[in-house]
Amino acid sequence: MFDLGTFLDWFVVLVFAHAAVTLLTVGLGRAAERAPAGKRIQGDAMPEGQVAREIRANVRFCLLIPAALALALQGRWIVWGPDSPGWAVISFFLCGVVFDVYFYALHRLLHTRPLMRFHRHHHLSRVTTPWSAQSVSTVEALGWALGYVGVPWLLGHVAPVSLIGYFVYLFYNVFGNVIGHANVELGPPALTRSPTVWFAHPYTFHALHHARFTKHFGFGSTFMDRLAGTEWPDWVPAYDQVMAGKPLRHHGKTEPQA
Repeated sequence: MFDLGTFLDWFVVLVFAHAAVTLLTVGLGRAAERAPAGKRIQGDAMPEGQVAREIRANVRFCLLIPAALALALQGRWIVWGPDSPGWAVISFFLCGVVFDVYFYALHRLLHTRPLMRFHRHHHLSRVTTPWSAQSVSTVEALGWALGYVGVPWLLGHVAPVSLIGYFVYLFYNVFGNVIGHANVELGPPALTRSPTVWFAHPYTFHALHHARFTKHFGFGSTFMDRLAGTEWPDWVPAYDQVMAGKPLRHHGKTEPQA
């Protein structure tokens, strides 16, 4: 049964929370891009009007995602587990792993010929900014919403996650997605080596997806790309080049190695 009052309560809170995290993270990302010592990833110029287009898409995204979450929360569609500290931590990681698998599948589907038209809006940002992360079409935003709602719903049938752990993961998800589209490398070298590289990656990893369009379909980790064979073999040299103060140019092309 739909409860309008409960829906609006959740919706208002979630809109403000999502917008606040987005604006805070965009501010941090833009500051990092402008820092004198910043390691710029892509050296090519952005087209005129890109940021304005991205901001408009962010407004839509920051309304649609809270609406989907509020709809699920008011309807009590999801079975939640205990909020003990230990289970909240486990829930955080469970949500992360399942969302990464879901996102990889969604992203691969969006790169197929029939569905690419719904993903093309995101790839208009070849050189990315923090605003690029949530600059997607309405259809793609619905795919994100399905993941945000579907992950805890699915886990509720197997291992119900903590609501607190889930909300912490959502914060991490939005923060990491937005800051991860900044055109500056903030990831330490440890993220290029095992075992860390399996669970996280530097920003250059995803920047190559925007520059080249293919491969690197994962969200915040490399394990799905590694298992599926969609990892660019030269991404570590690309990262090293960026860290040496030499931005990538010409669609993410790396310089010849000595």
